[in-house]
Amino acid sequence: MADKFTKKAVESGPEPDWKQIGVEKEHQPAKQKSVVTYAQLEHQKASQEAQKSACDDRIAEIEAEMAKVKAAVEA
Repeated sequence: MADKFTKKAVESGPEPDWKQIGVEKEHQPAKQKSVVTYAQLEHQKASQEAQKSACDDRIAEIEAEMAKVKAAVEA
């Protein structure tokens, strides 16, 4: 069974930005529930993209160093 998402009730007052509205997520296989917002997921995605970018940069640095080491060994 797939995860189930249900909009949480909004407290009285002005309607918040739709990205800030909590959605209850029922996880499978065991029924676990957590509250998550679109804005939180946006933040997690941005964080993961930043980490990926940093990893890509480090990989490029390592590859450049590997080329230098190879050149030194072959010299």
